[in-house]
Formats: sequence, C-alpha cells, structure tokens
Amino acid sequence: PTLAGLKADGIDYRGTLYAGLMLTNKGVKVLEYNVRFGDPETQVLLPMVADDLVPVLLASAKGEALPTQLQFHEGAAIVIVLAAGGYPGSYAKGKEISFPDTLPASSAVVHAGTTRDADGTIRTAGGRVLGVSGQAPTLQAAVELAYSVCDQVEFEDKYLRRDIGHRELNR
Repeated sequence: PTLAGLKADGIDYRGTLYAGLMLTNKGVKVLEYNVRFGDPETQVLLPMVADDLVPVLLASAKGEALPTQLQFHEGAAIVIVLAAGGYPGSYAKGKEISFPDTLPASSAVVHAGTTRDADGTIRTAGGRVLGVSGQAPTLQAAVELAYSVCDQVEFEDKYLRRDIGHRELNR
C-alpha cells in the first residue's frame, strides 16, 4: 500500500524505505518510515548478504532492473544492543568501555553511541551504545555467541535485554 500510495501521489521514489512495524492484536501497524537502513536491523542483515550489494543499490537508485536476486549465507544471525542504563530515559555518558582482546570471526561489535578520547579510550556517548552481532549455523549458536561477546564488553550501568531470539527458539 505504501509504494502504491507514493505512485498515486506522483512520487517516483527510489532507494531504501524502512518501515518500523509493530505486531498488535489487530495486525501489523506501521510506527514509522525512514528513507535509510534501520539500525540495528541492518547490523544483522548485511553480514548475511552473500552478494555485492553495491550493484543492487545502484540499479535501484537508477530505477533499473536489479542485476541479481540477492543470495544469503546459510545459518542465522542476531544482534543485541548494549545500552546505557536508564535509556531511553536519562542516562550517564562518558563511561569507559572495555572490550575483549579478540572477537570470534563470526561476531562483530558496531559502535553507535560511543566516543574516543585523545588517549584512545572509548567511552559511552549515547543511549544505544553498541550493537553486538553473532552469526552461526543455527539460531541457538548465534544467540549463545552474541551473548558471550556481550558479557565480555564492560561499562558501568550496561543494560541489555536477555530475551533476544528466545521467542523463536521456544517455538
């Protein structure tokens, strides 16, 4: 309906259209639209894309037929947000963050609300501080990997949800 509405209004939209959705008792409801990739959703999707995304994005921007149907890696991925305690309300900034010396190859830590001091110390600077992702052959293994990395990243008043992925695992 959204794309049909844009077309009916004479809008030739090309590019990324992100819809923030919520599943309710009355069905799916749109909360917001963004003309950018969603965060942290993109952090979990991009590592799963097996193809070069640039030709696909360029073709989309030019209104051309897509050069290929995207192929995805086998397995599962998950991302867990490490937030500052108090977020989305008030929260303290400037807390030093410590990271593990090495990360598993199939995991990543994406900075969101961080800053780096002149001496190289990384500190909290926003509510959503880091996104920690894990990729694995199964969802269970991806969840375990991501939470393992989350538990190795330390900062004062760190908050994270401990239920990410569990609804799907408990089906």
